[in-house]
Amino acid sequence: MARLLSLLTLCAGFASAAVTVTKTHQGPTGYEVTISYQNTSVNSVIIAALPHLTNQWQTSYFNSAYIDLADYKPGDYASNPNPGTYYIMNQSSAGNFTFTRPFPGGTYQYSFLLDCANVTLCNITTGQQITDPTNPPYETVPGSEIVSSFQVPYDAKYQYSDDLSLNQDYALPYYDDCKKGTLRIETYSSPGSISPSNGTHDYVVYLPHGYQANGTTEYPLLYLSHGGGGAAGDWQNQGYISNILDRLIGDNWIAPTVVVMPTWYGLLEGTTNPDLQENSRGSISVPTIAQLYHDYLFPHVDATYRVSNDTSQRAFAGLSEGGFLTYSMYVNYTSLFGYYGFLSGASISDSVTLDGPGNFISANDTAANPDLTTRGIYVSYGQFDKLFQTSKYWQQTLDALDIPYITRFIPWGFHFWNTWQDAIWNFGRSTLWKPLPVTQYTAHGLARDI
Repeated sequence: MARLLSLLTLCAGFASAAVTVTKTHQGPTGYEVTISYQNTSVNSVIIAALPHLTNQWQTSYFNSAYIDLADYKPGDYASNPNPGTYYIMNQSSAGNFTFTRPFPGGTYQYSFLLDCANVTLCNITTGQQITDPTNPPYETVPGSEIVSSFQVPYDAKYQYSDDLSLNQDYALPYYDDCKKGTLRIETYSSPGSISPSNGTHDYVVYLPHGYQANGTTEYPLLYLSHGGGGAAGDWQNQGYISNILDRLIGDNWIAPTVVVMPTWYGLLEGTTNPDLQENSRGSISVPTIAQLYHDYLFPHVDATYRVSNDTSQRAFAGLSEGGFLTYSMYVNYTSLFGYYGFLSGASISDSVTLDGPGNFISANDTAANPDLTTRGIYVSYGQFDKLFQTSKYWQQTLDALDIPYITRFIPWGFHFWNTWQDAIWNFGRSTLWKPLPVTQYTAHGLARDI
């Protein structure tokens, strides 16, 4: 008998929706997902951002298979949804739309396109792209997230593959409710910020179970950055970071840790998130972000939370362009952090095509700043990652300078969230708060599965 795992259903004005994940005890995946949407004012609905499937035999950086979820075979995994993947919802009656497919385990993002004749022209600005009204995104500022999300467990009976380890259940809710941490949306004073209000900026903070603001314990501190076009809520909304942290801490991979997830969009006039296609779009240079964090965010965090000032208990990590920011922190503020996590990205600039191995740090830099050689460095990227070559250049640089580091190569990874979930999970398991400097025995013998 099918077992209902989750049901998100609730009325929201004239529109409602639901995501139902059901354990079927049968192939092809052991799980089935039904997404429904009700809105009598629309005639067609397309689900955007849900991936099609590919496999190790038909995938490259430039192209991949376009297999429907209904045709899943063991060893298939989510293709890159960034170029645009779409499923048309079935209309059972006026205003009632449904979509049902078997799903392999993982975290999935989606949005609805309403009465959309051309998917390249339908977006937030036109009012035709919406998140799920009954499964709203986790966001710090309204409109800063453009997808909703849900999770499906892994069933080894139907999904196991000899070739690839595709079990990402470490991102599911932790089994022990008594050991779960808490997430908060907070603000701090940052002159020049325009979001969420003038002179005030936002961030998300994870506080581990048992955190006591008035206690004597000083907690390790991790700063975790989003990427280009992202926001402070990304790591929770799309990566379910609280679940991952709960498991890393609850299963004793890392000590209870305070994790701060800031955003750089809105730090200055004209730097709102470009994904929202607002009238006031703009970017902000990585060195400027680093300087503003150093001047305003870091002092606020140190004064607000019981976090350690010991370098060996502080870390900075980021994905994609957040990896560029991590590099800027590593080079310009080396002594502030003992660990640096490069998740699909390390660069000296936003022009990644120019970042050959000669464009990173040199022997002259390490001679002037020996601390560069003693940090706990972690480099992770996917086989089909658009920043694959930049990450390789970064590794070449570290190798040439004889700087030890830990690496995680994800054989099914694109430049997307399932790759970054794997990256942060294994950053915690292999590197974070481990003895420094890292050696050939750091992470030696670490099992691949959860």
